[in-house]
Amino acid sequence: MGFAKAFLFSMLALVGINFIFTIIYFAFGPGFNILIFNIQTYPLMIFYYLFGSIISYPHIIFEWTIAQPFFGGFDLPDLILGIGYLVASIIAAILAGKFGESKGQCFSGWLLTAVISTVLVIIGVLFSNFFKNELSIVYGWASTIDVLLINIIISCAINILFYGFFAVLISKTEYY
Repeated sequence: MGFAKAFLFSMLALVGINFIFTIIYFAFGPGFNILIFNIQTYPLMIFYYLFGSIISYPHIIFEWTIAQPFFGGFDLPDLILGIGYLVASIIAAILAGKFGESKGQCFSGWLLTAVISTVLVIIGVLFSNFFKNELSIVYGWASTIDVLLINIIISCAINILFYGFFAVLISKTEYY
């Protein structure tokens, strides 16, 4: 039961926080009409809006949130999106750690959340050229499908390990 709670709460937190910060990003940035147009015209973009934090390397998120305001030009929408991606993954991992009954269940709950999120993003990349082009523009990855898939899978693995640390750190102590 602990594994199921760890997975469900981490998935709900990841989706919910990503959704909230995406709405805030579009409110301060491009505008809601672009969000609505993208969802109506390219429905698979909803996967990017709900699970975008899982395909972002942690160092890119830190660059958006920490380095960019000090060393680059200040861009409020990018700062909001970076904070949202960082907070969504950390809170999802912490909730997985809080509701799992052992360290293995906590880490596995976060792992399953990350893998399912990555699979949904890969589905979006495979079936939507706009999705693929958007990832190429946002992250600077080459627009060929194989390079995008490799980057997404590597990003998932890094996020599993990086944020999985928070899940294991928060988990209940096991005494043997």
